[in-house]
Amino acid sequence: MIRVTSLIKEYTLGGDTFRALHDVSFEVSEGMLAAIVGQSGSGKSTLLNILGGLDRATSGQYWLNGKNVGEFAPDTWAHERNRTLGFVFQSFQLIPTLTAWDNVALPLVYRRVPLKERRERARRALSEVGLANRLGHKPAQLSGGQQQRVAIARALIGDPRVLLADEPTGNLDTQTGEDIMSLLQELNRAGRTIVIVTHSQDIAQQCRQVIHIQDGRVVRDALLEEVSK
Repeated sequence: MIRVTSLIKEYTLGGDTFRALHDVSFEVSEGMLAAIVGQSGSGKSTLLNILGGLDRATSGQYWLNGKNVGEFAPDTWAHERNRTLGFVFQSFQLIPTLTAWDNVALPLVYRRVPLKERRERARRALSEVGLANRLGHKPAQLSGGQQQRVAIARALIGDPRVLLADEPTGNLDTQTGEDIMSLLQELNRAGRTIVIVTHSQDIAQQCRQVIHIQDGRVVRDALLEEVSK
């Protein structure tokens, strides 16, 4: 589903070149629950931005669903990203003036989906994450865990093949974070490919594949069976 080969990402700062990623290579197969784990400054957020199409690598290759992303024109990549990827952010990024229902339905507005259909799809997505009784609530009326569930429902509404989650439990207490991880595991068992970026070893150990990144390099890539040895 995801394959990156020899990715390098460089930035120019004040005339100096800074290399954020060094020759990064790994694969995430379809249906996998994978964690990219590393400390702050390790390069994991840079890598997630490339996987999500928010940035481009300086060199190397990125294959998504069998297609070479580097060969996409900007419009083609935008369409592919919209069709294939869903995003969950640490800070939820919900619009405070909209209800859970309307926050979740918002991506379908940009696809020009009729109101009746997007309302029904948003209702189903919120039911899938256990919030069928919170449709009319605004973010301020929801707990942190409930807001993150709304954010996950919003990511799911376009039926993406891959869910990218950036520190999805980072702003939550321990128990709520465990509840969100249980939900992500449940979605993975239902067939979704999920990649979680995290600094937490505890979160990483709940995934089936763990990719350790340090100083912009992959230092270990192991499946759960190998991690437990």
